[in-house]
Amino acid sequence: MLTRGARPADLPAAEALLFTLDLPTAGVREHLGGFLLAEDGDGQLLGLTGLETHDRVGLLRSVAVTPSARGQGVAARLVDEVLDQARALGLQHLYLLTTTAEGYFPRFGFVRVPRSVTPAALLASREFQDACPQSATLMHLPLKENAMTQTVPGLANHTSTLALLDALRAGPQLPLEFWLHGERLVGPGYHVTEVKAVTIEAMDCGGWADAWRETVIQLKDGSAREAGEGLMTTRKFLGIYDKVAKSVPVRGEAEVRFEYGNSALPAMQYHVTHVEPQGERVIVHLRMPGVQCKASDACGQPAATAEPVGAASCCAPTSGSGCCGPATTDLISLG
Repeated sequence: MLTRGARPADLPAAEALLFTLDLPTAGVREHLGGFLLAEDGDGQLLGLTGLETHDRVGLLRSVAVTPSARGQGVAARLVDEVLDQARALGLQHLYLLTTTAEGYFPRFGFVRVPRSVTPAALLASREFQDACPQSATLMHLPLKENAMTQTVPGLANHTSTLALLDALRAGPQLPLEFWLHGERLVGPGYHVTEVKAVTIEAMDCGGWADAWRETVIQLKDGSAREAGEGLMTTRKFLGIYDKVAKSVPVRGEAEVRFEYGNSALPAMQYHVTHVEPQGERVIVHLRMPGVQCKASDACGQPAATAEPVGAASCCAPTSGSGCCGPATTDLISLG
């Protein structure tokens, strides 16, 4: 499953899906730029939803999924992405009106509120004016300042999941190799054993809380017989990914990493530097993972020179600066 922003040419299909599901189409044309579409690998519409912005308030509307795609996590994926979009836009509150799905939205943090608390900015919207009946339930979600981002804070030159997929889809079907520092890391016959959509919530040593998403694709050596059959092709790799993405909320903006290890090499999650079409093969170039101080920007200290956390040093908020530095002895108490 892939998601993308709606374009003007998508309006007829979007309105047709809403009409089929007895959902209002009023205001869709005016706010089409805030709509998000979910499609399968062949570009067929699976579902959609929209975000209307009214001052600092957002209206989530038209969460619609085709009957054949229900039960595959399409709606959840769309709502999650709209929530990220609303936070990125700096919206402070998100509302929705529903006549049939009051029990669905609490999983995202929405709660039912009386219609009397409707912000004035929303009252002029088409949904409140004439599209939804007065009996529709109003639900509200306050948007926290600490937004869920898509990439690791402080990580430079990362490769997004979408960038990797676009690079692989751009060329013909070719053997797919994975190299580390100029040498092939994964031999022929490997398997894609798992695709993980990972959500991380963390607090750095400067005391700042953050959250982000990563895509982790696990590779595993195959048998000797499978090694003799050669390398997986780009088409097969994309087919595996697309099948997983129908059920798992993988995000295009999230950094992609490849996890690999064997009996002689500890399993690690490698960063992707770039994808290189090379003659009769495509090479995904990897680099080693590293430890970084995510508060380095606040410290004014490059991550590469940040002192590692170890037996001889301790990462602690520096007084008055909110960033990390070695702890002095007067901060350490043994009893």
